[in-house]
Amino acid sequence: MSFHERALELASGGLQLEAMLHEGDGALAALVLHPHPQYGGDMDNHVVLAACHALADDGATTLRFNFRGAGRSQGAYDGGRGEAEDARAAVAALRALKPDAPVLLAGYSFGAMVAAGIAADAAPAGLVLVSPPLGMGALPPNPGVPLMVITGDRDPVCRAEAALALASDAVRVVVVPGADHGWWPGVDALQAELLAFERALPL
Repeated sequence: MSFHERALELASGGLQLEAMLHEGDGALAALVLHPHPQYGGDMDNHVVLAACHALADDGATTLRFNFRGAGRSQGAYDGGRGEAEDARAAVAALRALKPDAPVLLAGYSFGAMVAAGIAADAAPAGLVLVSPPLGMGALPPNPGVPLMVITGDRDPVCRAEAALALASDAVRVVVVPGADHGWWPGVDALQAELLAFERALPL
């Protein structure tokens, strides 16, 4: 399926956030959260785009947006608190647009920590954490939904051994050979693992 997006404005705590929406014809909707805005992260990050492209090719509706203070979104960086509010607002907007669609919640690096932090409230159908910065803090408790953690074996921010320690019957952990925190290379393997996870969800 071709990837066609349209601009969308999201309201979050009185702020307007810029977003891009692809409307697919499949059952699933997906929200993908970008890496740390203070280190150049935004919704145009290549990992975010790769995830959206892969899911859209599989028929999903996809939504990506800029956290407050990133790109043309209003406001300023808020240490993860306001960004969690932004992510909750985006989940609500996606559910309003696709009320019958189960939601896959995904995030990369900083976005992975935000996704993990809101998952208990957002109750997604599945949760994907790409290179969560485990060296900077523990993940919140598993919200009880299918969860995949994926990192590279050369990632110093989400070390393979720390990720593998999270593995359980409820948590799939994937370590991609040759990939570091920037996912150059490795993004093709990331897309393949994301699709395999998505297709296995009990929708």
